[in-house]
Amino acid sequence: MRGFADELKDIRFWDSGIEKLIEEQGLPAIDFVMQTREEIIALCEWIDENRIKSYLEIGIWTGGLVNLLHRCFKFQRTAACDIGAARLFSLEINLAPGILFYEGNSHSPIYPNWRRKLGQIDLTLIDASHSYEDVKRDFAINRKFPHRYIAFQGIVANKYTGDGVKQFWTELEGEKFEIVRPHTEIGSSEPTMGIGIWRAANKSQS
Repeated sequence: MRGFADELKDIRFWDSGIEKLIEEQGLPAIDFVMQTREEIIALCEWIDENRIKSYLEIGIWTGGLVNLLHRCFKFQRTAACDIGAARLFSLEINLAPGILFYEGNSHSPIYPNWRRKLGQIDLTLIDASHSYEDVKRDFAINRKFPHRYIAFQGIVANKYTGDGVKQFWTELEGEKFEIVRPHTEIGSSEPTMGIGIWRAANKSQS
């Protein structure tokens, strides 16, 4: 098995320094990957094991996660969708060459046309608005297109994003796999985020 912990050692994730800044001033104007290191390492292992060849991320912040996955796996097709909220914090979205990008709302009437052109996507990660209704809508839209798996960031409720993703994940039927790890980089023995990976029961796609 590849040593993903070593491959990602130079990437900054949500650590104690970030946590302190958020508590003091809200989301800081600092570029970092807005996930838990140990969960992303586990996600990389899952991607490797399941031979994921194409990837779409909805809600990318500055592009840190989609960039590192694109680098690690050299997907046949990598795509991203985001409204560009990071720019409100004077941060730029910087995507590696080859990543297809739709800058706009994933609920817009334009998005389905863009998504259709992507064709088959092995793994779609939904990490945009964490409200229950928005996550439900993103799922409903993206399950219509050819895919193998749809994943959700934030299946563990926390003080920043609430319990919308957790509620939807709990209600969702089908084959489900959870990546939930303690958030050790903020000094917590408890998980604060969590990734849920779904596919329709007994099917390779919905």
